[in-house]
Amino acid sequence: MPKLYGWVREVVPESPADLAGIQPGDLLKAINGQPVRDLVDYQFYASEEELTLAIERNGRAVEALVAKASDESLGILFGEEPAPFIRICANKCVFCFIKGLPERKQPMRGQPLGMRDSLYIKDDDYRYSFLFGNFITLTNLKETDWRRLEEQRLSPLYVSVHTTNPDLRRLMVDGPRSGDIIEQIERLGQLGITCHTQLVLCPGANDGEELERSIRELAALRPIVESISAVPVGLTKYNNMISVEKLPPLRPYTQAEALDVMARVERWQRQFAAEPGAHGMPFVYLSDEWYYTTKRPFPPARHYGSYAQIENGVGMTRKLLDDWRHERATLTEQAQQAQQAQQAAPARRAAILTSLMAAPVMRRIAREITRATGLEVRVVPVVNQLFGPIVTVAGLLGGQDMLDTITSELADFGPDDLALLPRVMLDNAGVRFLDDVTLTEFTQRATPRVVFAKTAEELRVAIGSLLATPELAAT
Repeated sequence: MPKLYGWVREVVPESPADLAGIQPGDLLKAINGQPVRDLVDYQFYASEEELTLAIERNGRAVEALVAKASDESLGILFGEEPAPFIRICANKCVFCFIKGLPERKQPMRGQPLGMRDSLYIKDDDYRYSFLFGNFITLTNLKETDWRRLEEQRLSPLYVSVHTTNPDLRRLMVDGPRSGDIIEQIERLGQLGITCHTQLVLCPGANDGEELERSIRELAALRPIVESISAVPVGLTKYNNMISVEKLPPLRPYTQAEALDVMARVERWQRQFAAEPGAHGMPFVYLSDEWYYTTKRPFPPARHYGSYAQIENGVGMTRKLLDDWRHERATLTEQAQQAQQAQQAAPARRAAILTSLMAAPVMRRIAREITRATGLEVRVVPVVNQLFGPIVTVAGLLGGQDMLDTITSELADFGPDDLALLPRVMLDNAGVRFLDDVTLTEFTQRATPRVVFAKTAEELRVAIGSLLATPELAAT
């Protein structure tokens, strides 16, 4: 009998679950006779309009009947799913993120472990792919998993392909059935499941003609394959120049090599966009890093369609810039209201701390903030000491590096000034940095007021808090 998932942490007031008498602390064991093994089961079986919930409460079996609309949430919030439910990766990918982390060490007395524990969990779980967009390799699916995929039609999935060359994929992924990726994707299609794919490109390994082959063969699998993203390998000081037999050493792309990758992909993009029924969509996409590396302009929003791979860094910058254009107008109006009320903005300042890669775009936004509001806005690029200066993305910045930068670069900032940080640095709960510094520790040690922002709207609201009176700032 599989382990059961379903401890009820909270029940939404007036929800169907609340009206049926479900309580925090209950264990949801089954829905309509089907065991609830994880969040996927819950979402799948709870979509029905008439439900019989099998509950365990204080060791007693309880049954609850629920009637609801098919698109209505049941209203149960669960406790965190424990690590044993995560399908652990059995592969040995040459560029695995775990290889880019420092070795785990036992903490000294009074000292933190040094890195967030969850970083060392190497997942390859199709359920997380469906729920959260995590990329998986399809190498560890058992027949029971395929039957569940068929039953629940978990679509779309997000698949790490890297290369369609079976021999090369066996070298790069080094896991069970890693050379069978074409057959595995075709099997998804037979079950009515589509997927978005990614190619993590490594210089001299799966780029060049191998990249062309992968795009061509994945395109032949449309409409099972909905999109392809090409992403440069992400390296840290711990795995830069690491050597694996029969593969070139891992290293970052040079600008010339990046331009070659972009030229190859863009030729395919033009071909796909011109096909009948494509509506100008390119099918294969370049992640934002390529444009930063080569200083090429970002494509317009229509290029990215529905931004299906935005969490993979595809179109994230374009969406931020377009969303900011709308928020900039709102911020300008807010500043004008303060001026009309004859309320000069207080002498407060803002600093946007960001990664080396994103700094040019944030400087552009900072200039527009200053023009709209008159506020002094600094952009402070943070050098990554945690993983090494070759890491230039915001998501891998650590809390201690941020604190050190605030101390050295914002020594003149007071508690009424604002330090804006990227939300992507924190864990999902928003309470801990990669290097295990907690949000509470961070805000206690930082002199300026600290605000984290993920979207253009959150950025505008944070800047607006510096304008005039609290009443106007909240507009």
